[in-house]
Amino acid sequence: MKHSILLTTILPLILTACASAATPPPAPIATQTPLPEIAVTVVISEPTPVIQATVTPEVERPDASDWKNWPVIPQLSRQMLEIYAQGQDMGRDPRTVSIVGDCESSSDWFLKDFSKGDRFYNLGPYENLQETIDYFNPSLGYASYAALRGATAVTVLTPLWADPKACNKGETPLGCEYRVHNPAFAIIALGTNDVHKGEQFEPKMREIIEYTLAQGIVPILVTKADNLEGDESINYTIAKLASEYSLPVWNFWAAVQPLPGQGLQPDGAHLTFASNFFDNPQKLQSAWPVRNLTALQTLEAMRLAVQE
Repeated sequence: MKHSILLTTILPLILTACASAATPPPAPIATQTPLPEIAVTVVISEPTPVIQATVTPEVERPDASDWKNWPVIPQLSRQMLEIYAQGQDMGRDPRTVSIVGDCESSSDWFLKDFSKGDRFYNLGPYENLQETIDYFNPSLGYASYAALRGATAVTVLTPLWADPKACNKGETPLGCEYRVHNPAFAIIALGTNDVHKGEQFEPKMREIIEYTLAQGIVPILVTKADNLEGDESINYTIAKLASEYSLPVWNFWAAVQPLPGQGLQPDGAHLTFASNFFDNPQKLQSAWPVRNLTALQTLEAMRLAVQE
């Protein structure tokens, strides 16, 4: 695959949504109201099955236009179980998950605390997730070569953005990440920075998906919490591609809807912050612990599906 992307085209794509990624995390949005009951239901519930999509056109697939009602936690379709099995034949590491995304994915606040020991988190009523943490550890703690500040769907396919210390000449960040870390699963969380180049998002996401599948890696698509594009078209595109390829979708958008401000700071882009102490209901009123909790629940659903 050839990708001719000029530097002058790429640099304007680094948006303010990632501008504060290097600064200390903001304080959570204050609220005097108790945690809404529905928020607890969202994150406590056991993984809920989505409609199983199939590759045969005569079988009904999940309706992408109904993506807001899709469950937060997905299950694997038969097609993705087959991709996983192919990946195992190719030598993919079943205990490794790669992260493909922007500053919300490259941040130290995303999953890394769970690789540092229980001093950095408390699972509270979600003690069952410890087995999943142990299973995917230490891949939860490494820095992905395809999770980059300001990243778009174009960025992860552009060799210019690859780490020259780890990646081969001409290698894309996506190809480098998959080669170096050899994952069985890939969490793909893009879209926030694609709002000014919306016409490129679907074809480039399709390229990412098809490359990932060809590598024997199961892609897990993620809906975004924000609506910077104004018409929610990016989340719809994510759902449409997931339906077409029978992919699991971690519906993070749905997870944060019951939270104060829908889990967003006043800028409408950054997530509200709290530490990963799930025994404290007040902390679960902020988006970051909900993001990490539902990410772990998604990985648990993947692990259980392939081990059945």
